Amino acid sequence: MKYTKLAEGVARRIADEYPGIDADDIQQEILLHVTEKRAHYEGSEYPEGTLRKNFRKVAVSYAGRERYAFIYHSAEYVYTSSEVRQLFEKAFFQPEMWEKAPTMDDGVSVAAGGIVVALWDLDRAYSLLPVLDAAVIAKRYEHGEALSSAETMRLSRAIDKITRTLNNGVVKRQNEARTYVGPGLRRIGATGE
Repeated sequence: MKYTKLAEGVARRIADEYPGIDADDIQQEILLHVTEKRAHYEGSEYPEGTLRKNFRKVAVSYAGRERYAFIYHSAEYVYTSSEVRQLFEKAFFQPEMWEKAPTMDDGVSVAAGGIVVALWDLDRAYSLLPVLDAAVIAKRYEHGEALSSAETMRLSRAIDKITRTLNNGVVKRQNEARTYVGPGLRRIGATGE
């Protein structure tokens, strides 16, 4: 199909924005869309930019639905880089957010905690960053200073590191759940017998 390469590129970019959503699945969703709208696509000559924009809409819609379904069914929240940036920009370096927030010891549940739990998670991940990465985040979001192009690249990589750190706990819990052999889930040979 003539749209495969373009769909693959869009799918890879969207998969980077939506942790846990597979690029191949996104690509297949885009190509399914093209197949379902075959007459529409064959009847017009779209410039590549327009196709990319259309494919991106399809991909974001699919990734968003999949992410929501995962969160709903697993009760596990998966952070995106965009959300991490927003937390830094609007809450993390705002003293009033921390002054009013209960501490982890106060027993706030994840369901009731909302942004408080996100801040706790973010604080833990931020504390694990190398000093230069933490400094560039503070320079941009705490002090509001302009960044050089090298600092902008460092910021992007630091945000990605934090996003991965935040989501690694989810992946770890998923893997533990897959290998759990509890009551009713015991498989023959699982105990070495």
